[in-house]
Amino acid sequence: MPKSRVKFWTTKLEGNRDRDARKITALEEIGWRVFVVWECELKDKERLGKRLRQFLDGENT
Repeated sequence: MPKSRVKFWTTKLEGNRDRDARKITALEEIGWRVFVVWECELKDKERLGKRLRQFLDGENT
């Protein structure tokens, strides 16, 4: 969390989290499976590849 404008960032990040949850739910309700990748996960490509393979194989759904 940034040390400046804490109220602004808290509100923004909570709003983003709520929006993401609504969008994921909406996609799942129409039959989509959702795979979320955070930017920080791109550093470990091997681990991300394993997660993606598991997702595509229907594991951890």
